[in-house]
Amino acid sequence: MILGFGSVVQKTYPGTTFQLMSSAVDQALEMAQLTRDKIDGIIATFLPGTFDGNVALHFYTSQLAQYLGIRPRFLDYVDFGGASALAMLYRAEKAVASGDADNVILLVGGKASPVREKRVTADSVDRAFSGIRLTPFDEVFRVYDDMNPVTDYALVATRHSHLFGTTDEQRASIAVKQRFNAQGNPRAMYRDPLKVEDVLSSRMISTPLRLLEIVYPVDGFHVFVVGKSGGKSNMRPLSIKYFGEAHWPEMPPELPDIVSTPAVESARGARSLLEKVDCFQLYDSFTITVLLQIEDIGLAEKGKGGKFAQEVDFTYKGEIPINTGGGSLNVGQPAYMSGGVILEEGLIQLNGMGGPRQVKGVDTVLLNGIGGWNRAHSTTLVLGE
Repeated sequence: MILGFGSVVQKTYPGTTFQLMSSAVDQALEMAQLTRDKIDGIIATFLPGTFDGNVALHFYTSQLAQYLGIRPRFLDYVDFGGASALAMLYRAEKAVASGDADNVILLVGGKASPVREKRVTADSVDRAFSGIRLTPFDEVFRVYDDMNPVTDYALVATRHSHLFGTTDEQRASIAVKQRFNAQGNPRAMYRDPLKVEDVLSSRMISTPLRLLEIVYPVDGFHVFVVGKSGGKSNMRPLSIKYFGEAHWPEMPPELPDIVSTPAVESARGARSLLEKVDCFQLYDSFTITVLLQIEDIGLAEKGKGGKFAQEVDFTYKGEIPINTGGGSLNVGQPAYMSGGVILEEGLIQLNGMGGPRQVKGVDTVLLNGIGGWNRAHSTTLVLGE
């Protein structure tokens, strides 16, 4: 079960990534009422450039253990990008259940600022650092200047509009409703009220995506503690009701179409549970990402996600609450991965810790993470009592 969680998120963190991580670990352990010597498992993830600008760390998980003063008997590494956090939780639960570890910490995050300052993203990091390949076919794909994943999702949004008539206003309504939710979240970086007109008048970044439709990369870590029940933690006892993952390694030109994500597959077994779900936490790197998942997990038919986004009240006060803390569009995206943001908010809602944004009677939450270069990975998780 999940014993505790903690996070530190800032636009630019002044210390080292190790220090940032350690601060979040201390928060999580305090909630779990555990000390570091009780931790015997670590699961982590990493993106090039997000650990103090280093392209890589030699024996990464070992360095994390060294700094934290932990001697683990279980180590794992998950590299699904934004989909990693949910996969890490599933693997940690299995490790504890099998006796491979007693208490496992999940480390999700890093510092986006060193990459951000080079005016690239984690999915175009090869433009700033040498010796990095993004695909086996870079000689073919990496020949144009791009802002991937911004340009990739812009292409998807254009295609979705072409096929289904999805409008800019419909995508903008996602940003507006999530901003309403963020007003109840003291950890959100952006909390000023937002109107559709504000989104549509914001600067065009990559047609048709505008500034207020795009996540801002920040420095931050989310840490989760998974261990055996019966301890001193005050966290509600939760179990994984469903977990699914799917991986589409094909490049976009090889797909039948680009308006679907692997969530079509990872969420397949969760569709029978949708009516029992009290709120949804969907990966929100862009407004179009949320729209795609609304369709792919089964809240709306393919092509009708835009209408859903515009007509359904999915604020924390609404009929189908989605991204109740404002999502990473408003909290910020630590190290180009939003999985920790949505997992933390899911746990906040399940434990009645949401304050003014708390949804009443939350017993079941569905989370979906998207990650990897060109939407390659999806993980779907249903958590409940």
